[in-house]
Amino acid sequence: MDLTNEELSLIENADLLLAKVEVLTKVNLLMVETRDSLQQKMGSTDFVFPSDLNLSSGKISKGEYYRRLPYYVLDYPAVFGKEDILAFRTMFWWGNFFSATLHLQGVYLERHRDNLAANIDKLLDKDIYLGIGDTPWEYHYEPDNYTELKAGHIEHFKTCDFLKLSRKIKLSAWESLPVFSRDTLELLLSAL
Repeated sequence: MDLTNEELSLIENADLLLAKVEVLTKVNLLMVETRDSLQQKMGSTDFVFPSDLNLSSGKISKGEYYRRLPYYVLDYPAVFGKEDILAFRTMFWWGNFFSATLHLQGVYLERHRDNLAANIDKLLDKDIYLGIGDTPWEYHYEPDNYTELKAGHIEHFKTCDFLKLSRKIKLSAWESLPVFSRDTLELLLSAL
């Protein structure tokens, strides 16, 4: 097994990995700032969150291999049960985008299903995507996983086993992530 010249050049140059470490450190700080922005929003919202939802903290996780690329996720607010999920996930995916996604499943979906269908107009023409994939654990925006939300998706709201509503911004919009995430949460909660 031989290395290409490009691959050899990469392993001989530590600068790339040192830069990656620096960037991911900054992404972590950005996620902390985003969590703080979301926490401030939680203090001023009229939405009634479930009692088992911890609004005082948020979980920041990182990984190296979502579709072979590094990522960070902030789950806040979130409650993950075996079947019941209410989670707002802010994600950084290296080389791709930032996204903000509301995931409802189980009792939380049943509790809000009718309101979402009745309030779909609040979400149209806002660059919101509907998760249509087979699993709630995919976050790429390819056509087999997300489609732009349309009025005709009311039927999906009424019958789905899990519901994901998501928005994304370019990585170059780095500094706007805390506001983007907060505004997305506020928009999605308004439909619940």
